[in-house]
Amino acid sequence: ASFTQAIALKPDYAEAHSNLGNTLKELGRLDEAAASFTQAIALKPDYAEAHSNLGNTLKELGRLDEAEASYIQAIAFKPDYAEAHSNLGNTLRKLGRLEDAEASYMQAIALKPDYAEAHNNLGVSLQGLGRLDEAEASFTQAIALKPDYAGAHNNLGGTLKELGRLDEAVASFTQAIELKPNFAEANYNLGIHWFESKKYNLALKQFELCGTPQSKLYAIQCSYLQDEETIFYEKYDLLVNQGEVNAVIGSLGFRSEFKYGIKKSNPFCNDPLKYVVKTDLNALYDFEKIFISTARAVLTDNSGSYKAQGHLTNGKQTAGNIFAQGNVPKTEIESIIHAEIEKYRIQFKDSEEGFIKSWPTSYEIKGWLVCMQSGGKLAPHMHDNGWITGSIYINVPPKSATDSGNLVLCLSDQDHVLGVEQSQQSIIDLVTGSLCLFPSSLHHYTVPFESEEERIVLAFDVEEK
Repeated sequence: ASFTQAIALKPDYAEAHSNLGNTLKELGRLDEAAASFTQAIALKPDYAEAHSNLGNTLKELGRLDEAEASYIQAIAFKPDYAEAHSNLGNTLRKLGRLEDAEASYMQAIALKPDYAEAHNNLGVSLQGLGRLDEAEASFTQAIALKPDYAGAHNNLGGTLKELGRLDEAVASFTQAIELKPNFAEANYNLGIHWFESKKYNLALKQFELCGTPQSKLYAIQCSYLQDEETIFYEKYDLLVNQGEVNAVIGSLGFRSEFKYGIKKSNPFCNDPLKYVVKTDLNALYDFEKIFISTARAVLTDNSGSYKAQGHLTNGKQTAGNIFAQGNVPKTEIESIIHAEIEKYRIQFKDSEEGFIKSWPTSYEIKGWLVCMQSGGKLAPHMHDNGWITGSIYINVPPKSATDSGNLVLCLSDQDHVLGVEQSQQSIIDLVTGSLCLFPSSLHHYTVPFESEEERIVLAFDVEEK
């Protein structure tokens, strides 16, 4: 009301328009805030702070390209504006341009070395780029500058977990929660650690403190894995009645049927093995040039890190999102995957299955490389955050036995046993150049193989934005 009165008395008061914009933004009235910042800029075109604030508002509105332009304009008028450089980095990171984001954060830090938020944000980008040691150093620096920075403690924990330093990760998550007890992300991350450690009671306590959709999906898995049948079905029915459509619910529908003998409606996919598609990319693209050479360049680049992967035996997995790393964003790989996913969607467009009918209006692809040596295998698992999961086979060694190194897709999370019903699994015969797409509710594992050659796979998830 005060800013509005100031503007009524002095309509050309640019600062009042900008301050009104800040207030409207805090009130969540983002479109009105953007209009106020735009008016301030119209009155004072070189008003760097208004350009930056407009960028912040546009970013929250999801108008990322416009936000980027606003920050660039702010920096043009005020090159030493550290906050604008850091905010530009945040927008570039959301756009998936992690190397550009890194450069913006570095510029912000050069201008303002004690800028803890910029150090933390730099760490997030470095983690996405798979440079875990550098990410750890950035988070550590942010904490040194601002010891009560709960977000940096949480992010440090995530990096330490990927590095396999689990005790230190737990300490960081715990510190974040002590500083900010209602910190949903830190509670969730600590819950994931306990879940993966099979300490389901401890995990459940953390998930119940979050209240996020993803934490509820892990909470129901805790009940299932602790054999709490009644509680499990109460949670399952509640989530289904609330309209939840996701891979975890889809998987639990089958797993609980096998375990308890009770068939329930499956809102994600009632027959996921019918939605497995294998494509020969060799016949469609220059596979050697586009995929093989790019993957090998990533694997020989010593700047990247490998993350701890509990499902993997005698192998390694790249850290971060491969589609943001090195020269991968400059290749056709991501656009080819998008095209193949679109073909998949069109192929099944008339399906009544939930994962097709509720196909995300906006999605992103996150990927990583998995290399296995002789004797390597991947234990049965699923990708909880995925919608569609895919794997592109960069190198499949010659088979020493019929199914050596092949992919097994199955409805259950149990290790494969002799006598399993064929209707519950599908073995995909693979060669170099194969692409396999399937609903993320399916569990999958690799048949062990013996070879002097590495088995190299580019795995990825389609995740709802």
